[in-house]
Amino acid sequence: MTAPVVRIGTRASALARIQAQWVARELQRHHPGLQVELVPVTTHGDRHRARPLYTLDTPGAFVKELEEALRAGIIDLAVHSAKDVPTRLPEGLELAAFPQREDPGDALVLPRSQEGLGPNGRDAGRGAGMTALELLPPGARVGTSSLRRQAWLRARRPDLKVEPARGNLDTRLRRLDEGAWDALVLAAAGLRRLGVGHRITAAIPPRALLPAPGQGALAVEIRASDDATRRLVQVLDRPEVALAVRAERAFLAELGGTCRIPLGAWARLEGPRLRLAGMVAAPDGDPWLEEEVEGPATDPEAVGRELAERLRARGAESVLAAAGAAPGRGAAGRA
Repeated sequence: MTAPVVRIGTRASALARIQAQWVARELQRHHPGLQVELVPVTTHGDRHRARPLYTLDTPGAFVKELEEALRAGIIDLAVHSAKDVPTRLPEGLELAAFPQREDPGDALVLPRSQEGLGPNGRDAGRGAGMTALELLPPGARVGTSSLRRQAWLRARRPDLKVEPARGNLDTRLRRLDEGAWDALVLAAAGLRRLGVGHRITAAIPPRALLPAPGQGALAVEIRASDDATRRLVQVLDRPEVALAVRAERAFLAELGGTCRIPLGAWARLEGPRLRLAGMVAAPDGDPWLEEEVEGPATDPEAVGRELAERLRARGAESVLAAAGAAPGRGAAGRA
C-alpha cells in the first residue's frame, strides 16, 4: 500500500520554510510512515516587499494565496504565523492546531559592530541592566515593519528616527549590518526560529510592549470538511497555546483591528483562569490605552470580548476611528 502524502503549504521565505519543516517533522514523528511534501506559495505580501505592510489593501497579505490553494485542494494544510491570520476565515476553512509557542515578545537588534553593547553581547558588562530603549543613543535610526512597535518607540523615545523596514528577516539583518539603520526591533520568535537568536541585543518582554495577537505562535489551517487531516494535525495542538491565541484573536476581532492599527494582546493561562492584557494606540503613541482582564479559561473568546469592552470604555473607538479601522471586520496583520 502506498504511504499517504500530506501536502503542506508554506510561504517561500526561509523562516516560513523552517516553520513548515518543523510541522512536517512533528507529523512524521507522531505518524510513522507519513509522507509529506512542502508546497511553496508566493503571497501578496511577498510580492510587495518594498511597501510598508500597513499600506497594502489586502487583508491577510501573507495568507490569502495559501488559503486559496487550500480551498482548491492543491495543499492539504497551511502553516502560518498566527499573527498573520485574519480573524475572519474564508468559508470552509478552520484553524485546527496551535503548536507550541515561541517567545511572544519583541527584541532589539544592533549591528554586528555594536553587539558587545547589549546584555547578551561579548562585553555584556557595558550594557548590563540597561533596557532596549536605554541602549539606543539620541536620534538613532530604528527600523521596524510594525505600527505597534513604531508607536511604542515614538511614545517612549520621541527623539528616535523611526523608519519602516520590510523584507525577509535575513535581508533586514544584512541591511542593518550595512548601515541602513542603527537598530532594528523585531519579533524574538522569528530570530530564534531562524537560528539567529544570538543576534538579540536586548529582549523587549511582553510586559514592556504587548505583542501582536498570536505573535510567536503557529497556526495550522485545514479544510473544515477534511476530517482525516484534522485527525493528523491534532497531535500538534497545545491547549494552553490555543486558549491564549483564541483570546487574543477574539480581542482583535471585537475591536476590528488591522495592521493599520497599533494594537497588541498577550494572554497566558494561570491554572483555570486566563489572564489577558491588551493595548490600542495612535500611530504616534498618544493616546496609549492599556488594560488587563482575567476570566475562565473555558471561554477564551469571552475574555477577549471583555477586554475589548474595557478599552472601548476608555475611548478605544475614537483611536480606531482616527486610524480608519472598522470595528467588527477583524482582519489580522503584523501589528
